[in-house]
Amino acid sequence: MPPEGDRLCPRCGQLIPAGQTACPVCTRPKGFLWSLERETLVLVSIVLLAVFFVVVAFITKRYHSEQRDLGRQWYKRGEVALKANNPKKAVDDFHTALVYAKETAAFPVYQMSLAQALVEADRLGEAQVQLQALWDQEPGSGKVNLEMARLFAKSHNIGEAIRYYHSAVFGAWESNPETHRRNVRIELCRFLLKENERNAAESELIALQAELPPQADLHIKVGNMFMQVDDYRRALEEFQQAVKLDPNSAGAWAGAGKAAYQLVDYAQARRSLKKAVDLDPKDLEAARKLEISKLVLELDPFQRRLSQAERNTRAVAAFNQAFSHFKQCAQSRGVNLMPQPSTGPFAGPYSAAKKMQPKANRQNLRRDPDLVNSLMDLVMQMEETAQQACGTPPAPDQALLMISQSRGATER
Repeated sequence: MPPEGDRLCPRCGQLIPAGQTACPVCTRPKGFLWSLERETLVLVSIVLLAVFFVVVAFITKRYHSEQRDLGRQWYKRGEVALKANNPKKAVDDFHTALVYAKETAAFPVYQMSLAQALVEADRLGEAQVQLQALWDQEPGSGKVNLEMARLFAKSHNIGEAIRYYHSAVFGAWESNPETHRRNVRIELCRFLLKENERNAAESELIALQAELPPQADLHIKVGNMFMQVDDYRRALEEFQQAVKLDPNSAGAWAGAGKAAYQLVDYAQARRSLKKAVDLDPKDLEAARKLEISKLVLELDPFQRRLSQAERNTRAVAAFNQAFSHFKQCAQSRGVNLMPQPSTGPFAGPYSAAKKMQPKANRQNLRRDPDLVNSLMDLVMQMEETAQQACGTPPAPDQALLMISQSRGATER
């Protein structure tokens, strides 16, 4: 308790002696700042501190903005260099872009581009380091897994490439996931075909076939890949589907014709190839196969619904055609068939043909229908010998070779 008559100053808490009305401490003369209220000093301090933080924040923001701008500039330079097929310069530009993009949202994007440029530059070890870092962050990313697959594909590591391609197929994509997954599987099939992994490629194509949308160009693309693995039946299915979707597609008709040709279905091949040539007269391969398909159908004595007389006529014509080509080939190779060679590939077929020649007429074939088979066996033997000695024969003789491979084929 203060002495009687004294009281405490309500402002500073000091003792005011009895008989004084003002606090001796508060009324003591002071400088300007000391005359301010303590609350005012605190407020001013806070304001000054806030101004300081605003200035620092502005400077920091300006600095980071300039860093991002520089990163974008170098990134664009890298993109230009990569498109210009200059991966070495692109690598340097993307490296610089990454320096300016640290701890920004753009960093993974720049890192991915750097990895792609490293792959193009055949710096596969460095590319793997970058991609592995991205994969560790997003192991389920379809895009990252695709780039990993391409990395291993370029180094011919088939097992790892397939693993990452599959991860990309079933991975997460930001947009159009079905399109991306389909494109990845197509790329995988092309890789396997390039590596001559035909069985694996066929398995992937069968899976891809089941997922194709109704687009003619995609069915043609898959059909062509089935042709590369000699799966002509599935190839034909794809081309026929493409024809339904786009009846004016020369590629679809040509593919269907070539697949039917390989399946020794020359009637269907002729129909499809004729349509293909009508739509695209510049398709020389289709035109050549069309000519041979027509000749096969005109010369084949084994087609159904032929009369015995027509069968005999065709067999005799085939023998005469093959024997003529056989002798021309021997002459071009300097082989003298007169009176008869004793050795060499021409000796056996020539001897057999000379013995058969008196029998090769319609009267004998009418008396002995089974002679047609013997005659056509000899036709095949002469044509194969001539082909081995003289190369690809003229179209009629190619047709006779096709007939020997498709004995019993029927016109539908």
